[in-house]
Amino acid sequence: MLGPLDAVVSRASRLASRVGLAALDATLESRFAEEAVDRVLRSALAERAMRQAFAGALIDVAGEDIARLAVLERISQPIVVSGELDRIVDAVLASPAAERMVARLIDSPLLDEAVNRLLESEELWLLVDEIAASPAVTDAISKQSVSFAGQVAGAVRTRSLNADERLEGAVRGLVTRRRRPPSPSPSEP
Repeated sequence: MLGPLDAVVSRASRLASRVGLAALDATLESRFAEEAVDRVLRSALAERAMRQAFAGALIDVAGEDIARLAVLERISQPIVVSGELDRIVDAVLASPAAERMVARLIDSPLLDEAVNRLLESEELWLLVDEIAASPAVTDAISKQSVSFAGQVAGAVRTRSLNADERLEGAVRGLVTRRRRPPSPSPSEP
């Protein structure tokens, strides 16, 4: 049972909470808070926090730490919505470090292993079959086949005409050589 003193303490506690939260809101909306956050983000502390976050201290996906994932999503959403993430990704991809990382990945056995596993997967071949059987692909192959057949027919036609001309020339040469003027008969002086 609450006595009069308990009621006063409860009201004082609620009032202190409201005053404290109002002071916190005023502080967070101030220029001072903006400057403080900017300084923290430029500090080694922020870099360390990001390393830990990406190393798994903040995100424990294997342990399905949903609460921490929700916090990360809430923190990252303004970055994604504002388009700032696109700028960050563009800057990272344009950096020499990204080029070095891609070169290392290509040279590593990891890429070979990934390609081998992909080629061994049944799902890849099902996808290839699905694509090969699609109307767009079969239409493109048909058009390409008709085009190729037309090219082959044109080449055969040209070669045939050339062969006909050569053969005709050779036959003319033989026929004209065989037509000799009649030789004088022996009875003629």
